[in-house]
Amino acid sequence: MHSKKKTIADVSSWANMMDDLLTHIARLTRFPRHHIRMTAVCRSWRASLADQKINFPAVCLMLREGGNCDNYNFYSMSEEIFDELDLPELRGRRYWGSPFGWLVSHGLNCEIRLFNPFSRATFPLPKNHSLIEKLILSINPEEPNSNCIVFAIYWGFLHRRYIAFAKPGDLAWRTLSYDGDDDDDGFKFLIDVAIYFKCNFYGCLNSGKIVLFEDLHGPHPKAVEFAPQPPNFHGGLTCYLFALGENLCMTCRDPCDDDDDYEYNGYTIFKLEIFKLDMDTKSWGKIYSSGDKSLFLGNCCTFTVAAADYP
Repeated sequence: MHSKKKTIADVSSWANMMDDLLTHIARLTRFPRHHIRMTAVCRSWRASLADQKINFPAVCLMLREGGNCDNYNFYSMSEEIFDELDLPELRGRRYWGSPFGWLVSHGLNCEIRLFNPFSRATFPLPKNHSLIEKLILSINPEEPNSNCIVFAIYWGFLHRRYIAFAKPGDLAWRTLSYDGDDDDDGFKFLIDVAIYFKCNFYGCLNSGKIVLFEDLHGPHPKAVEFAPQPPNFHGGLTCYLFALGENLCMTCRDPCDDDDDYEYNGYTIFKLEIFKLDMDTKSWGKIYSSGDKSLFLGNCCTFTVAAADYP
């Protein structure tokens, strides 16, 4: 009996831990599952940690289990473990990832929202009835004074591909105009990806040209040509923009030369060439090594991480 009373007293004392001490411990946690376990201790802890930012790993692979279940596995490369989460919020929705721990999802009812699978936080975005190809999250929406913008690359009228943007809470998407020449087939401009880099938003056309997004908070948002394509660049390739240290870089997937063996067991082998942009001269230089950085290519975001952080 004495042991049982002591256990109850111990639980009560943990529940009454000071908020400042609890939040300080939470800040020292490195992985989402530690934060989730802390919020599951008791209602008091859950309330105290409601506004506490979760530390997300830069590299976290999301896998869905088979069938129609709502279970998703998140693989942390640093811990080499899987965390299983039940996410009915994603039922019947397409979703795109980001390096910030957030997903951008699109439902059958054309509803779009930001969703955090660990904290279950969500932010609404305007509906879009077009055929969406990509949804790109530029910045972590939970960062202080975050200028969070989501870009949508979609197919519209007459099979034209457009890029529009919106912020959480906006009522409608705003389409970016472009003053460049139309292609022969009538496309306004084919943009592959968008990125937030040093307080500006940039895009990459499939021709390899870099455009700067201007007046996003004004009445006439537009994309203007910022830099030409890299030397000997062949248009129509899949392009990726990413930051490497203080540099804006681009890479593209290009099938190996005809002289090379570019097929292996039925798979096409691609070579990657990385170019660094000089922001002052608007000229490109080829990079032959990423140093201690590992490069991760994604269909909506590309980023680098320090290899030493993932031994």
